[in-house]
Amino acid sequence: MKKNTGCGCNDHHDCPQGLSCDKVKSTVGSTNVTPFEVSGTEEITAVLADVLLQTQVEADIKLPSYAREVKNIRKNIRLTQCKALPNSLDPTGMSVKLMVEGYVHKNIQYVEDCYGVLKDYAVNVPFRFFQLVELERPVEFPLGEFSSKNSSTFERREIAKDGMGADPCLAGSLTFEVFTEPVQCKLLATAINEWDFFTNHDNWGRFDKITEKMDVVVALKLYQKQQTPDPIPSPSGFPRPTFSTTSNGTIADFFRGMIG
Repeated sequence: MKKNTGCGCNDHHDCPQGLSCDKVKSTVGSTNVTPFEVSGTEEITAVLADVLLQTQVEADIKLPSYAREVKNIRKNIRLTQCKALPNSLDPTGMSVKLMVEGYVHKNIQYVEDCYGVLKDYAVNVPFRFFQLVELERPVEFPLGEFSSKNSSTFERREIAKDGMGADPCLAGSLTFEVFTEPVQCKLLATAINEWDFFTNHDNWGRFDKITEKMDVVVALKLYQKQQTPDPIPSPSGFPRPTFSTTSNGTIADFFRGMIG
C-alpha cells in the first residue's frame, strides 16, 4: 500500500504545522480594551445557496487482467477540494466563483472465465467544476476582506540627528491582518449516470479496457458564519468604533489612521 506523503493543504485535512523557530525573552506591558460595535447580537450559520453542479467525464480504465464479464461496478464520489472565491465583478456579494475537485471511486468486480474467483479492482476517476454561482444571500466581510501583503506600505522612519536622512538605527511599521469567515461547502447528494464501453479484446473475446462516459452531478450547500443584522446598542457615554464595508470604513482604515 502506498503511503500518503502529501501535506494535506489542498484537501479537507488540517494544514500541517510549520517548523519551529527560536524564541526570545520579552516584556509585556499593560493591556487596553476598546470594544467596537459589532453588526449583530449573535453569530449564525447562514445558508448562502443550495446548488446542483453537473459535468461530463470520460476515462479509460485498464484492468489488471482480461475480463470475460463485469459483474458489478460500485461507485462513490468524494470531494478533495471545494473553494468559493468572491466574484471580483460583483460588488453586491451575491455571486461566487465555485471551484470543486474530487473523484469517483470505482470498485470493479469481474470474472476472467466461465468459472473461478471473482476479481476486484478499485480505481479513482478525477473530475472538477469551475462555475459562477448566484447566491440567495450575500457573502459578508464586516471587517473588510483584505490584509496588507507589503508591510513597507506603512513604514515609519525618523530623521537622523544631522537632518540629512533617515535614522539608520531606528525603524517602525504598522502591519495588520484581517481574518475573514470563509464560504464553506457541504456535500448533500451525488448522482452518476454512465455508459461503459468494453474494448481491447483478445482472441477469446475477453477485454481489459473500459472506456467510461459519465454524467456527474453533485448537490452542494454553501454557507458562511455571519452575525445577525441587529447591532448591539452601545452603553451611554461609551464610544465604540464602527466598521463597515460601505459607509464608515473598514478595520483596515482604522489601522491606517493609527499612524496618521
